[in-house]
Amino acid sequence: MMVKGCSLSLTVVVTLGCMLCIHSVHATRAAIGPAPRFFTQNQDHFDGTNTNTWNQAYYVNDTFWKAGSDAPVFLCVGGEGPPIDGSVVVASVHCNVAVEYLQAKGALMFAVEHRYYGCHNMSACPVTSFEGQALRYLSSRQALADLAKFHAYAVATYNLTSSNKWISFGGSYPGMLAGWFRLKFPHLVHGAVASSAPVQADVDMQGYNDVVAQAYAVSDNNVGGSAACRQAIADGHATIKNMFNSEAGRTTLASLFGHQADWYKLTVNQAAFAGYGVAYFPAQGNDPSCTQAACNIKKVCAIMTDASLGDNVHRLAAVRNQQSTYMSAAELAMSNKLRPLAPVLSSRYLDGLGELPDFWGYQVCTEFGFFQTCEVGSQCFFAQGYATLESQMAMCPAEFQIPETKVKENIAYSDVYYGGLSNAGSCLLYPNGEVDPWHSQSILNSTNPDLEVLWVPGASHHAWTHPSAPSDQPSVVSARKAIRQFIDSVLNKPCSQVQ
Repeated sequence: MMVKGCSLSLTVVVTLGCMLCIHSVHATRAAIGPAPRFFTQNQDHFDGTNTNTWNQAYYVNDTFWKAGSDAPVFLCVGGEGPPIDGSVVVASVHCNVAVEYLQAKGALMFAVEHRYYGCHNMSACPVTSFEGQALRYLSSRQALADLAKFHAYAVATYNLTSSNKWISFGGSYPGMLAGWFRLKFPHLVHGAVASSAPVQADVDMQGYNDVVAQAYAVSDNNVGGSAACRQAIADGHATIKNMFNSEAGRTTLASLFGHQADWYKLTVNQAAFAGYGVAYFPAQGNDPSCTQAACNIKKVCAIMTDASLGDNVHRLAAVRNQQSTYMSAAELAMSNKLRPLAPVLSSRYLDGLGELPDFWGYQVCTEFGFFQTCEVGSQCFFAQGYATLESQMAMCPAEFQIPETKVKENIAYSDVYYGGLSNAGSCLLYPNGEVDPWHSQSILNSTNPDLEVLWVPGASHHAWTHPSAPSDQPSVVSARKAIRQFIDSVLNKPCSQVQ
């Protein structure tokens, strides 16, 4: 997820492909919206002998709800981050397209925190410690079963009936879950809006960085890119890769970017410096309204097409130098090196509690992959050949003792289990943004009249789920209108309970 107007002056953690400001999370935590409520959840839905339970957090907005009415129920699905709090049902990046439609529909809204990603509060965690095989209860399948049990709890607690039709919402990984909740439990949820949902698990997700490059040629909806900009970035990185091979080239790089010239001799340093981009190149998190230097595609491209700054390498240095006024060297080094999808802020850095396990990394290895490579011959406009599949997958055996062969089996099974890009299901909407790299893994075309897609020109990662703002792109405004129309349509027709 991308936080609009976010200052990057404090530590940045990049993960599910998301760049988020830690201080923004702390500034909003528990500041607005209702307090969490809790219900008793199963530790393991698939082991009939496991009687362990835990307290799962959820949030409610019943401002416009009238008990006994036949108004709908909007369910915001929690995910890997940013962590949800009371703001999720009143004003947040998660599901505000649902929040802003509550009054018109008289709807009741729930938001359910994803198991483990609430473990910054250990009293709302499926396990009491992280020793041994503590992560074995973390999966999308368990999370969907959590939602099914919550549905039963909510129906009983709020005296809901079959007339109260449920619509699930989510963006990024929660978007995947929102769609799959409808797909796997069609008798419980009537429809779903699965925003920016990369439902096709993949080992080598070459498409991510290919789309990043394509985004820099998009000019409409105030994106401000151009073909010349995209080419300049690609040529600049290719030149830098060649400069690593000569003393003169390394000396020039040292004068432009820092470090000693010999530092650029080492392959590990070359990969860290240029394999993921020598500066921050927002695409998933592109915000046309940001105000800092070189903070979006338009501002980066203004620099990269300015011939007065010198050749493409000098222009790349200018981008990095401008960003360094608000980003540290460490932040710049990791700005494009995304933890696969993580969509998001890693739980291990929250609330000053010390390190928690890498929850999203575990799901990457056990379910989804999403290894964002920059292979030679791809469209990736960074220095090609450093972000290889081998280098990306190394985390799985190193961190979780899961061999690469098993990782590949896990990812393949996820696509078998959920269907990947198949057009199965009904009363489902898949909106995707043009400059969002995750659209490479989502459903963009449908041959099924009951499964709809929505293309949002110039938009970044589920930008339309954020609170409405005067600076919103016209396409984002139109997307919200289209989503409301979809909701109205779905609520006024029968939706099949057989998928």
